[in-house]
Amino acid sequence: MIHLISDPDTQRLLFQLSPMNAGLAIQATTHLSHLPLGPGAGLGVLAAWVATALLGGGLLLRLRDA
Repeated sequence: MIHLISDPDTQRLLFQLSPMNAGLAIQATTHLSHLPLGPGAGLGVLAAWVATALLGGGLLLRLRDA
């Protein structure tokens, strides 16, 4: 879906925020300058997605099982 956007700056931003690309960036060991984000930043993005999912799930559980 990201490839459907024609603006390269917006495309790069979406690549950097995507959880799949962040997970793949963590595994990269070569040609790091060609990636939209590095392994450290990828770990941070992935951790933010995990924290958001856990907080959202915990909030839903708290609200529904009151």
